[in-house]
Amino acid sequence: MAQILVIDDQDRLIGLCRRALPDHGFLGPARTWPEARSLVRAARGRVDLALLDVHFDLPSDQLIGWRAGMSDAETDALRRRQGLEILRLLRREWPDLPVVLTTARDDLPPDASAADDAEDLTFFLDDDRLDARVIRGWVERLSARRREPEAEGPVFFGRSLIMDRVRSRLVVVAGGRLPVTLLGPTGTGKSLIAEHVLHRRSGRSGPFVALDVSTIPGELVAGQLFGAARGAYTGAITDRIGAFEAAHRGTLFLDEIGNLSADAQKLLLQVLEEGQVARLGETKKRAVDVKLVVATHEDLAARVRAGTFRADLWMRLNPSASVVLPALVERGLDLEDVARFCLGRALERPYLRELLAAYRDRVGCPGEGVRLHLGAKVPEPSPGDVFVWVPERVVRLLRAHSWPGNLREFSMTLENALLFALAEASDAGPGERADVVPLRPRLVRELLSVAASLPKAPAAPPASDRDDDEHEPSPSAPAPPPDPRRFEVFVAPQQTLNDLSQSFERQVYTELFRREAGSFAKMAGVLTGSEEHARRVQLRFNQLGLRVRELKASP
Repeated sequence: MAQILVIDDQDRLIGLCRRALPDHGFLGPARTWPEARSLVRAARGRVDLALLDVHFDLPSDQLIGWRAGMSDAETDALRRRQGLEILRLLRREWPDLPVVLTTARDDLPPDASAADDAEDLTFFLDDDRLDARVIRGWVERLSARRREPEAEGPVFFGRSLIMDRVRSRLVVVAGGRLPVTLLGPTGTGKSLIAEHVLHRRSGRSGPFVALDVSTIPGELVAGQLFGAARGAYTGAITDRIGAFEAAHRGTLFLDEIGNLSADAQKLLLQVLEEGQVARLGETKKRAVDVKLVVATHEDLAARVRAGTFRADLWMRLNPSASVVLPALVERGLDLEDVARFCLGRALERPYLRELLAAYRDRVGCPGEGVRLHLGAKVPEPSPGDVFVWVPERVVRLLRAHSWPGNLREFSMTLENALLFALAEASDAGPGERADVVPLRPRLVRELLSVAASLPKAPAAPPASDRDDDEHEPSPSAPAPPPDPRRFEVFVAPQQTLNDLSQSFERQVYTELFRREAGSFAKMAGVLTGSEEHARRVQLRFNQLGLRVRELKASP
């Protein structure tokens, strides 16, 4: 059942919907933007889509964009496009919420930029007459899309727009014969996606074979990839097959591909071009049919320009089929669902199951059920169930953290928090509610502070540069001071160039906000050359969906 928000100044649309779609739930009708915003907030984001009228016959003082002194003609024009003004504000606060405009595209005002800017999430009822059949078709199509399974094994996609695009792209490239390159920060789940999405959807009958290039000494990489004949090198006492042969008719996943030496890059290129592999120490070639998936957190295109990665190999790796996995902070709307998913998987681990059983015995709480509960209020009792309760204060702590280790850090933090919470509850004995095990804010805060205090490992140099004194920086050479006008931005492919430019803007505004300690005047000085434009900068800051409170709370 979908939860549908109706935004309309009349009752006809919601009446039509309730008759046509009795199995779905409806909110509204919201007759103004404040009413719509209040309903979505009260639903805590559990709205699957919105049906939005365009023409609102409201008093002038309730119209978004109305100002004193407007002529009657200007006010009437604002009424005819009021739904587009509401759409613009919906986009700002809930960019992932699908919206159906209940009008034909041809009926939109000529300046309907609010719809054009969000075309990938805005749908139009283009029929001449709005009837129950049309409404039912659109709603069921979109709600089915929203109800797709959110997880594929240990991979959790959620419902955010950015992950919806990632998933769609993965489905497309999984079935092809060409290589796939997974890009993005460390800890975003590349190996899980390679095995549980790309391999599973490839239709191949062979096995999944994974090799982390960064963990193998450089002189042994070629033997691991292509195999070796007895005596090919010191220690090769028997013939052995390599990863390509082992993955025949299946999928081979090479993690940290940027660590390949120049010689290994050349051999890999030959295998990709010929579809054959020769073991080290042999001339005989064996045919291999492998779906190759490679991953790296590095910018391989920059490595090509720098001359440390072969351009011909990069082209063979099919950069046009690369998929960029977003950092966890870019999936903010999904955070609570990701927490539920990670905690649920943690509770499947035998040692935590045993600890939970010991806790039940200790406090006298019979049964076997365990349920997760996120929210401000203590969950209502349920016979036979123990609740793992994540209070609202803990959710705010999770949202405020920057998560440099992404999903890996997030899942490990929650698993540790659950471990300590169960141990703490067992030691304390039965409390007022023995069936509730809370993740206390103090505990989560301590875990986050410990993770933040750990030294960050330096990035590994390319394999071709290791043990080369010529590339070692001089210890006496001071690092140049950072240029306050320079920003590093992460390029994540988007559906439209407008989406791409807004992604860049959000990154620049976020970093500049931190550099200037939250001063919009100073930010305006950097961006426009004059601190007098602080108000304009703050407005754009809000339009990009950034929040002062959230940024101040994050490190």
